[in-house]
Amino acid sequence: MTSEIPPSFFVLLPSSLVTDAPDLRQKTLKIGSIGRALAIFRVGNVCIYYDDDSHLKNQASEVGVISTLLRYMETPQYLRKLLFPRTKELRYAGLLPPLRTPHHPLADEKTSPGDYREAVVVDAGKRGSLLELGIRERGFTSEKLNVGERVTVRLGKSLGEGKRAIERVHRSEVGEYWGYEILRAKPLAEALKVLKAGYIIGTSRYGKNLYEAVQAIRSSNPRSVAVVFGGPYAGLFEICERQDVDAGKLFDVIINTIPNQGTATVRTEEALVATLALLNALIGG
Repeated sequence: MTSEIPPSFFVLLPSSLVTDAPDLRQKTLKIGSIGRALAIFRVGNVCIYYDDDSHLKNQASEVGVISTLLRYMETPQYLRKLLFPRTKELRYAGLLPPLRTPHHPLADEKTSPGDYREAVVVDAGKRGSLLELGIRERGFTSEKLNVGERVTVRLGKSLGEGKRAIERVHRSEVGEYWGYEILRAKPLAEALKVLKAGYIIGTSRYGKNLYEAVQAIRSSNPRSVAVVFGGPYAGLFEICERQDVDAGKLFDVIINTIPNQGTATVRTEEALVATLALLNALIGG
């Protein structure tokens, strides 16, 4: 890239993502590996789009399972009980691997003024708001926030009486990878409009060799790159045809990141790792 700032990655995954898993336990394990891959390659936004696959009995319910488990993984451990009631989708959440990203500090990590943390508002009134920080002190700000709201904060000095001054900030101010956000959209074309990525990459076994497309990607010098994946039963071309969309117009390029594959099929989670690893090496750094 000619820019010193690598592009941010957006990933679009289909609603049929885990339809091939036989039960919730297997779905949870599969989503756990997907969440790890998203964090490893610093994906900033993940959009679950409806691919209208006939194998889906309840598309909205399946999207709910995927998005809930991915959001749960991305949420720091000390905030999960505040943000997630016990639901059937989280029955096997204990099987999800930890992300160990910068916004998931260990319980015994020391804090200093200027550190960033994720927080949840636990009380708010005329004098200000109290926030759970995952440390012995509660955060305090004179700003009135909404109870239950999750925010990113910068730690200030200790105020005594179990309180610490905090300042609400935007996650873009942190300066390091700070997790992913989950979005939902109905058809694929709508999802891409929502993300407004600078460059849109489709993935397919019938796509171009990645190395042939790298120069075109680099020359466009995008600030953000959206990478779209098909599902376990239908690839992108079939999904686009099903939704009456011209794949050639929807994507800037369609690539094959696993040429000469040795298996009859490549699972979406396998394609995700292979694709993000290659894009990270070739245009992400």
